[in-house]
Amino acid sequence: MDASDWNARYLAQPDAWGTTPAARIVAEVTNAEDHGLAVGTAIDLACGDGRHARWLAAHGWDVTAVDFSEVAIEQARAKDSDEGRSGHVDWVVGDATTWSPAEQVDLVVIGFLHLDPDALTRVISEAGRWLRPGGHLVYLGHAPENLARGVGGPQDPTVLPTVADLARGAADLEVVSLRHDLRPAGQATAVDVLLHARNWERR
Repeated sequence: MDASDWNARYLAQPDAWGTTPAARIVAEVTNAEDHGLAVGTAIDLACGDGRHARWLAAHGWDVTAVDFSEVAIEQARAKDSDEGRSGHVDWVVGDATTWSPAEQVDLVVIGFLHLDPDALTRVISEAGRWLRPGGHLVYLGHAPENLARGVGGPQDPTVLPTVADLARGAADLEVVSLRHDLRPAGQATAVDVLLHARNWERR
C-alpha cells in the first residue's frame, strides 16, 4: 500500500487501531526506564494516528512522530494536546524508508510497520544508528505465525517479519529481547514478534 491507500484507509476508518498504545510497547519502554533509560527524546516511526507518540509525551518524552500518510498526521495533530503533560510531539509527514532525524535520540519506537523483510531490516538497522549511547529501540509487529495460529493483522505473508528478519536488522545492536509475543485479541490470541535492542555504547 502506498501513501494514497493509507490516506483513504484513515479517512474511511479513523482510530483504526484504537486510541490506547500497544501494551507490549508500553511494557518494553517502561522496563527500559526501570533499567536506566532516562526519559528524553524519542522517535515514533510509522506512527499512524499517533497513539504511541501521545503516550510517550504524556510520560515526559519529547517525540518526533513520523508517518507517510498526510491524513494520519492530520488526525494525530487534531487529537493532540500538550495540556497537562511534560512532553511534546512534533508531527512529521515522512517515509519510514527514507526519513532520518537531524540528531540522535534516546528511544526509537516502531509499531506495526510492515514492509518486505529486506526493507524492514534496512529501516531497523538505520534506526539503530539514530540512537545515542545507551539508547533503546523497540519494534513490535505481526508475526507470520499469526496467519495460521493467530488472528488479525496483514494477511500477506511477504510483509510479516520473522524473528530472524528482526535479528538481521539488529545486527549492530545489543539485543535485550527478541521473541514471539502472544497477545489477547478478544476471544482469540494474536501472535506478534518483538525486538527490543539498545546501543552497545553506554553513557
